[in-house]
Amino acid sequence: MTPPNKLNLTGQRFGKLIAIKDTGKRYRGLAIWQCKCDCGNTCEVTSNHLRTGHTTSCGCRLRNRNDLTDQRFGRLVAQEYVGRVNNNTMWKCICDCGNEVVVNAHSLKDGKTRSCGCLNTEVRSSTAKDRFGFVDGTTLSGISSSRKINKNNSTGVRGVSFDKKRNKWVAQITFQRKNHCLGRFDKKEDAIKARLEGEERFFGKYRKDGK
Repeated sequence: MTPPNKLNLTGQRFGKLIAIKDTGKRYRGLAIWQCKCDCGNTCEVTSNHLRTGHTTSCGCRLRNRNDLTDQRFGRLVAQEYVGRVNNNTMWKCICDCGNEVVVNAHSLKDGKTRSCGCLNTEVRSSTAKDRFGFVDGTTLSGISSSRKINKNNSTGVRGVSFDKKRNKWVAQITFQRKNHCLGRFDKKEDAIKARLEGEERFFGKYRKDGK
């Protein structure tokens, strides 16, 4: 049988490679062949790697597989390779919302990262609104006109109370964790009116959105 280093591979194809000539170089007794790749590059490969299918290109197949340029991953489109961080390949991507972000290639390919973060924000916002009626820092259930009045309320009207020290009716309203005094009045009816006007001013938009 002819020894491996004596085989004439000239003109034979191995994947994307065509063997051109024996370079005369040897690696552990194996002939090193100069090959031309379909992409146009030339490279040197041992005869054993060619015959076993270990090497089938100049390396362009691997490079093309790792080139993410212009590929889309959810809302992200890979723009350019920016280097390696902690052995991770990092890519600069642009999000559909316009933000730029640098992302680990594995996270892109695995689908773990699909936006600059805007998608998670939208999901959290949507979930909060669906579960709690939460919009712009306002809990819709907390400002609903059908909300039950606290048992400790002796006036029968939310946000209206009687100040015994000043002998006045007080109207107030709490919105987004801030208490707003709407005025002090001699008559309860005036305090109630101020409270209702305050609800329209502070809650009106959100009560409509919450319907």
